[in-house]
Amino acid sequence: MFRGDYLMTQVPKAKAAREGSFGFLVQLLARDLDARMKEALKEIGVEVKIFANLMMLYEEDGINQRALGERLNFPEYFTSRNIDAMVEAGYVERRQDPNSRRSYLIFLTDKGREKASQLPAKIKAVNDSVLAELTEQEKADVIKLLQKAAKISDGTSS
Repeated sequence: MFRGDYLMTQVPKAKAAREGSFGFLVQLLARDLDARMKEALKEIGVEVKIFANLMMLYEEDGINQRALGERLNFPEYFTSRNIDAMVEAGYVERRQDPNSRRSYLIFLTDKGREKASQLPAKIKAVNDSVLAELTEQEKADVIKLLQKAAKISDGTSS
């Protein structure tokens, strides 16, 4: 068998393996989702790297940097850089923690709160566009399965 013949017989198998691969499909979806999120967030002047931080602070304003990073499962250096970027953009401010001289609490500014308030609608629109071909039940099933695979509780089970 010539090398070319071998390659020709293996290409369909490789394609089938890719298309049936959880990792490949999740990565493909993640790239698409990331591109759509960048575009949607660009419309309101928010960078992808900080949107999750803004959302968390919108839900729980005035937490310290460590708590913010832990809730988002971000490493400390990444959280620190994101906070620096949000301070520079005028979205948050650091305030001395009254319970610790070495810690600062992170608070949204009015500008940050206004930006954060726009995020849920943008995120929903992007998610809806990515999952447009699915029924409502399929969307719920996908979310539940991904939560299970990621070992994240949806809060409905005991």
